[in-house]
Amino acid sequence: MKVLVTGAYGFVGKNLCATLKNIADGKDKSYNIDSDITVFEYDLGTDKALLDTYCKECDFVFHLAGVNRPETEEEFMEGNFGFSSTLLDTLKKYNNTCPIMISSSIQAELDNPYGRSKKAGEDLMFAYGEETGAKVMVYRLPNLFGKWSRPNY
Repeated sequence: MKVLVTGAYGFVGKNLCATLKNIADGKDKSYNIDSDITVFEYDLGTDKALLDTYCKECDFVFHLAGVNRPETEEEFMEGNFGFSSTLLDTLKKYNNTCPIMISSSIQAELDNPYGRSKKAGEDLMFAYGEETGAKVMVYRLPNLFGKWSRPNY
């Protein structure tokens, strides 16, 4: 299975990629899944051309990329809606209707710039699922903490 992880160098993405690689390497057998896993890591700084390759070949997308502490409020929508739109357009370009899981936030229920941007990303995903028939899963995560988290973040 080829798995695309956006936001691969962020807190959740880094932990997910490490776990998937451990499963692929046979170091983690606690999950009842096939170890034939290839992880496509995509994050800021990744060659943009790789998004095309990854979207063409992937069998599953963990869409974890997002913005939560920008310098300007506009960056919330650019990062949480804009890149999601780019990702979905690229999947459509290759007629890839693989399942996609997007991480959102409990803030999506609130009327603030971050919450509105997360909700817009969720709505975009649901519309994509309706349009393409792709299975879409939205997980609204509460505050997170754990391995590789930043202190006082």
